[in-house]
Amino acid sequence: MFVEKIEKTKKGTYKVTIDGSEYLFSEDTVVMYRLAKGHETTLSEVNQAKRTEELQGFYSKALSYALRYGKSEARIRDYLVEKGCPYSSINTIIERLKENKVINDLVLIDSLISSLSRKGNGKLLIKEKLYQKGFSKYDIDERLDLMDMDEYKEGLLKLYQKVCHKYDKYESFIRNEKLKSYLLRRGYTYLEISFLF
Repeated sequence: MFVEKIEKTKKGTYKVTIDGSEYLFSEDTVVMYRLAKGHETTLSEVNQAKRTEELQGFYSKALSYALRYGKSEARIRDYLVEKGCPYSSINTIIERLKENKVINDLVLIDSLISSLSRKGNGKLLIKEKLYQKGFSKYDIDERLDLMDMDEYKEGLLKLYQKVCHKYDKYESFIRNEKLKSYLLRRGYTYLEISFLF
């Protein structure tokens, strides 16, 4: 088998003609397999190049998904399955994303915890939201134990001050009960809100 023709397309890929069959490859694949005009190749080498190209396509999709939406490893795995990526390739892609520091669940959890606590969400609600995003229970618990408690209490105080005036029309006892109820719904515990009352 010989490479008969190679042309660059408008999309930045290369159309390679091998024994009358046309294939689309990225520049990296063309260089990796030395697919130059007149180069002799084998069928297994062409198949290997096609697999490499397919893997690169799935890697690009996963990379863009991870960067655009900031997803957990579990969500990226689900996304790859949904896109039709072979199960045998998913671990390879995930490892490559980890090596390139695109996926790091612990850093993402810390960032989300910080953001959610500043917005006035309690630990229980934060834990639930992180679990829904596909993070492991162990990682969530570990990172919650290490969270900045000053920032957490600051978020609680801001929330308390924000909603406190909404209940001014009620008697003191009813007002406090409504405030407690609201803060509990936001994921705080009795122990965390007790200093406010």
